[in-house]
Amino acid sequence: MTDPSTNTPSPDDQAPYTPPPPPSTGDEFTSGIWMRGLITVILFLLFEFAQTLVIITALMQFLWMLISGERNPRIAHFGERLANWLAVTARFQSGASELRPFPWTPW
Repeated sequence: MTDPSTNTPSPDDQAPYTPPPPPSTGDEFTSGIWMRGLITVILFLLFEFAQTLVIITALMQFLWMLISGERNPRIAHFGERLANWLAVTARFQSGASELRPFPWTPW
């Protein structure tokens, strides 16, 4: 209830006191940055391997088209998925996205 003479809430109307959260030390942020750095280094290595796969995929598709006269849809689909992975990886590594690529998300 409110005291009509002072227009202030009575002690019964007030919510119980909850202490403020402890101040952040920055450890969570720092450990998150180090983990992101470790993931980025791992992704650098995988990115290099994936670039080699792009070259192999392109050569296989070229040879297939040279022999059969048409593209192989399975090779094309793999190349499309690989290109998507490279794009997601580059966005994560550059800090443009927080979405982690495969193997942290589905292929």
